[in-house]
Amino acid sequence: MGVIGNYYLNGPTLASSTYIYTDAALSTPAPNGFYSSGGLYREAINGTGELGELFSCQSCVPSCPVTITNDMTGPGFYTLEVNLGTSTGAVIITYTPRDTPHGILTTYQGNTYNELSSPVDGYHTAASPVRATYLGNSTDVCSTGLVSGSPYAGVPDYNWYDTSYYATGLQTNVFVAPNDASFTTAGAPGDCVMVVPKVANVTSNMLIQMPVPTACSTVASISVACPVKLTSFPAGKINTICSDAFDRVFYNAPVNGTPGNPALYDWVFEDPDGVTTLPDGDYLFDIGANGSICTMADGIITNISACP
Repeated sequence: MGVIGNYYLNGPTLASSTYIYTDAALSTPAPNGFYSSGGLYREAINGTGELGELFSCQSCVPSCPVTITNDMTGPGFYTLEVNLGTSTGAVIITYTPRDTPHGILTTYQGNTYNELSSPVDGYHTAASPVRATYLGNSTDVCSTGLVSGSPYAGVPDYNWYDTSYYATGLQTNVFVAPNDASFTTAGAPGDCVMVVPKVANVTSNMLIQMPVPTACSTVASISVACPVKLTSFPAGKINTICSDAFDRVFYNAPVNGTPGNPALYDWVFEDPDGVTTLPDGDYLFDIGANGSICTMADGIITNISACP
């Protein structure tokens, strides 16, 4: 159990300070160990009172659903941790980067996720599954110079706490590889959707990192829904044609559609938890008056042809 005591910082807050002391003259370093204030904690190290990395106390991690509509502008390396509770299902993350480039990389249960579907132009991802995908308008001045300006040194770190992001006092060096930028041609990508499966009935946290390395003016927004079972719809197996029967069900995560009524650029899965996307190919879906042949690529619907 922690012990309450009086300590002194060389800055106004625990987040912004670099050292902690036991006296107001800042001459006696606090002993090595963990110190907390305002829902945050840091470790004093090296016997000098030097403060290490800043963390949120577990009780301060927000529970889903979470919606953030402000604060994410550049330069900044934004971190959001969300408690998903015990329910199972698909976690729908909606990320709206607008015009200037904003990256996103999600980590959950040791796995990373960076694939999104835009309602404007569909599938987006980075070159590597462990790096952030950068979204934005290809013609925006910050987009055109994003890769050539890399690496970005000393990007200030921000963590979400309560109702806003706070500066941790730390910095991150951000590297953007050429194919990490997945921009929408001459327009904003809109409300992009990422799906993360949660299959274990245990309480666990999701980590979302959103690097914004350039000094751009537009502000991104993000929402993280609680796990929910996806809604099914009738369909046929791969390579079915219009006259075939609907002999199975699939599950959609809406991008332009609604639950159980898939539309262009929706994610489609074989299971209600969003674990396995459909293999690439053509399928008969029960949408439209007589059904429609839908082309799947990279887990999303890329074309819809109504049956006559």
